[in-house]
Amino acid sequence: MIGAVLGVLAVVTVGLVISLATAGNHTSKGCIDYTLAYATGGENFYRCGSSARSTCAEAGAPGGLTGGAARAVATECRKAGLPVG
Repeated sequence: MIGAVLGVLAVVTVGLVISLATAGNHTSKGCIDYTLAYATGGENFYRCGSSARSTCAEAGAPGGLTGGAARAVATECRKAGLPVG
C-alpha cells in the first residue's frame, strides 16, 4: 500500500517537473506571448517582428484591443521592449 502511494507520488512529481521544464513560448526581445480569456475558454498568441509591433500598436488604440485584453498585451509588449498604442 505504501509502495503504491510512493510510486504514484513519484510519477506525479516527474510529470510536474517535465511540464515546468518544457514550457512553451515566452515574451522576449521583439516577441510577445499572451493569452486572452473568453467566456467559453481562451487562446494563446505568440507574435514576433512586424506582427508583434502591429499587435502592440493596437493595444488601447481606437478600434483595437480594449479593457483587460489591451492591458495584458501592453504588459507583454513592454516586457519585449515594444511601443504600446
